Amino acid sequence: MNIEVFTLFTHYQTTPLEQWVEALYEQHEITTPAQLCMTHLAAKLRIWVYTMDMNSMAVENNGQFSINVDRRLSPKEQWEDFLHELCHVLRHSGNQMAMPDRYVNWQEQDASAFQLYAAIPLSMLKKLPLPEHKNEMIAYLSEEFQVTFRLAKARIDQIQRRVLQGILDYEYQQYTQSQVGKYDPSKWSDATRLMMDKLGQLKSKGVLADGDANRIL
Repeated sequence: MNIEVFTLFTHYQTTPLEQWVEALYEQHEITTPAQLCMTHLAAKLRIWVYTMDMNSMAVENNGQFSINVDRRLSPKEQWEDFLHELCHVLRHSGNQMAMPDRYVNWQEQDASAFQLYAAIPLSMLKKLPLPEHKNEMIAYLSEEFQVTFRLAKARIDQIQRRVLQGILDYEYQQYTQSQVGKYDPSKWSDATRLMMDKLGQLKSKGVLADGDANRIL
């Protein structure tokens, strides 16, 4: 698929989590890639961040939250780990060691999705002069947002899937709307005929207006 599809943001559908992340950034006036760093975001959210030679993790102590980031990682990897753990602080609760595996898996999936949205927010991405070719775009976003090539590629792939799905949904909607009223009643199945009879009864009783049946179909 040609990379130009990424410019068709009108077909991109944001998820509730992505909207939540965008609202969080807007609330704290985080509007540029330069503001996306551990120290700035932690200060805005009043979270203590420190680094140690151990795996990154979020810690809660008497209602106070802190995040340890593994200092053995590269700066870009540290930022990505921070965002993953930040999601646990902002959106999750409980000790994963005592949770069912299914709930732990959901939290980890949620944190991974949050990481992509928070690392390369759509509102900032749409303002950038994106290169035409995919590899160039990934390299550009990796430097612009200070993330690894792996994460930048994952975000681009995600956007591509969303855009393509949006186009398919739009084309299907256009097709189905064009077919309304073109069906031959003599070819209806018994189930379709029964449904249409019920719609007719509702219309005759004033429950449905003239255009409502088409909207239901």
